[in-house]
Amino acid sequence: MFDSTQLFCIIDDFFLKFESVYWNFLKQNLKCLRIRPAQLSISEIVFIAIWYKHSHFNNFKAFFTALRHNYFHLFKSLPCYQRMIYLINTHQLALHALHFALMKDQQSPYLWIDSTTLAVCKNQRIKRHKSLAAIATRGKSSMGWFFGCKLHVLMNQSGEILSTALSNGHTADIKMVEQLVKGMTAKLYADRGYISHELKSKLRVQDIDLITYHRKNMKSIQLSKADEYHLKQRNKIETLFSLLKGAYNLVTTRARSVAGYLAGIYASLCAYQICHQNKPMIRIMEISA
Repeated sequence: MFDSTQLFCIIDDFFLKFESVYWNFLKQNLKCLRIRPAQLSISEIVFIAIWYKHSHFNNFKAFFTALRHNYFHLFKSLPCYQRMIYLINTHQLALHALHFALMKDQQSPYLWIDSTTLAVCKNQRIKRHKSLAAIATRGKSSMGWFFGCKLHVLMNQSGEILSTALSNGHTADIKMVEQLVKGMTAKLYADRGYISHELKSKLRVQDIDLITYHRKNMKSIQLSKADEYHLKQRNKIETLFSLLKGAYNLVTTRARSVAGYLAGIYASLCAYQICHQNKPMIRIMEISA
């Protein structure tokens, strides 16, 4: 059962400590930005963005209309729809900060890595697409060509997200690995798309053991029973992507600005991190001496 009060308390507890730092950051780094004071607090703005991703609505206008009609008593004052969109887009950095804070202290000796495509439009509309042309590019996955971005995720055995990164659609997965695992020590399980002797050597210096299957034209690698078992459990990260896309509306073709697009992605990630109860878990096989 969804508890909106519990969700708001988690968000508000974070912003009680973070809000002053956040406003100082905006003043120092966005000197030309003039933000009109809102009647909603940062906590309430982020709360509404995440609540929408957790709801059964796939259209924010319908969700916000229902919110104003059924839950107006939870807020001191709710703005109009256009103003609410502006507030969420303006404070997408606050959503990013919350997402980053939820990933802290999730270290694990066993990690799984993969990426998923975030198409911003159908392939037939690529030449007409303009709103996200600054960050979206053509790329190819196992499912074919797409136009958009990629989300790279690092997951532990509890189904928790440890690290994420966004890239253009054409960026190779192996180029994002060092950024994702920076400061970590673990066994890293990945698919054949991450095969690279150079990357494996670089990660070994950091005490990260990259484990993948070998290709047919490569010399076979003898894996331990535990490593082979953990590699087979890599499908759990695909389950995570399915949850993000199916239950939390990660992919959208309705974004009209880069800020709005990023706000939607981080709201989906936060909704999964805070609200999802049955995360895809992996049983660890201990290595016998």
